[in-house]
Amino acid sequence: MARYVERFTEDEILKVIKAYLLEGLSHRKIQALILGLPAPDNGGGYIAMDILHYYNIYGDKKGILVNENINSLIENATGNYLEALTKIKAYCEEENEARKVIKGLKKDNIVNTEIEVATRQRVGQDKLREYILDIYEHKCALCDIDKDDLLICSHIVPWRIDEQNRLNPKNAICLCAQHDKLFDKGYFSLDESYGIKFGLKADEKVINLLKDAEFREPLEDSPDKELLKVHFDSYCL
Repeated sequence: MARYVERFTEDEILKVIKAYLLEGLSHRKIQALILGLPAPDNGGGYIAMDILHYYNIYGDKKGILVNENINSLIENATGNYLEALTKIKAYCEEENEARKVIKGLKKDNIVNTEIEVATRQRVGQDKLREYILDIYEHKCALCDIDKDDLLICSHIVPWRIDEQNRLNPKNAICLCAQHDKLFDKGYFSLDESYGIKFGLKADEKVINLLKDAEFREPLEDSPDKELLKVHFDSYCL
């Protein structure tokens, strides 16, 4: 019985497995990049290794999905390894469907029963965030912050409220953590020309903070102006 599996979500565990089987990352890199845990050069990566070993994934399987067909592997797998492969297949299918939805190639999300609802939602959020950061060139739309760990894929109409527009890239803006929080709490929105439009809660300090900010449009999929109006009417008045 692995010591660490129960400490992590299904989404985190599947990202660990995918990184090892498909991307061929080392235990240490997986532990640092995916789990966000210390992984020193000397002896690091034991938590990631423990998770992989729980699913009977050892060194001979590192990067195996680069050259091996996952369906063939599933046919010959058993036990926890079969479970891992089945879920990774579902996870990758969900990623592909999310990309199609974001690109406007498909209207509906895939419903894959092999992975939990929370994991399916996280896959969609992750793919949307990747796309939004790319089209905003990994920079906040209102300032010069360009550190990915400080950038948010900020929904105009919240994820929990509007299911139809969850993966609509026109319902998202790349904002730094500070601007995202002010936008989310209704201190400001954007008008039809993408100018700053202050909410009723905005005091002199907030106005001074944002008065010189100019919205930087993305390479494509600029924010939907009707959704911006919904945001202002719902959260700024």
